[in-house]
Amino acid sequence: MVNCPRCGKLFSRVKSPICPSCEKEEEQTFQQIRQFIDDNENCTLSELSKGTGVSQKKILRYIHEGRLEISKGMRGDVRCKICSRPITKGQYCDACLIKINQNIYDVFTQINEQKKQVSTMHIDEKSHK
Repeated sequence: MVNCPRCGKLFSRVKSPICPSCEKEEEQTFQQIRQFIDDNENCTLSELSKGTGVSQKKILRYIHEGRLEISKGMRGDVRCKICSRPITKGQYCDACLIKINQNIYDVFTQINEQKKQVSTMHIDEKSHK
């Protein structure tokens, strides 16, 4: 049992970090935002926030989580966290995602190479005894 960080209620955490009531409220807010975008496809981030009563920060959180794609009018409002290029969803542009994935791949490759070297060293040490 944990306390909900939003309302303080005690609940059994299964998948969501917030209680079922807050999760339902969160989903309603999300659907309200989606509906506004569907009805106003050229809205800006500011217009979306004013039209729904939802803070820009919360809207950006949905975008960064990849749950929400921006409207045509928001192009340029949401930018990659690394290079500041405009993006339509998530936190990073495609080019930066490719670089991040390549860096992760390189690190794992280095780790595997180091493991192989250590393993070979132990085998060589045993055969010299």
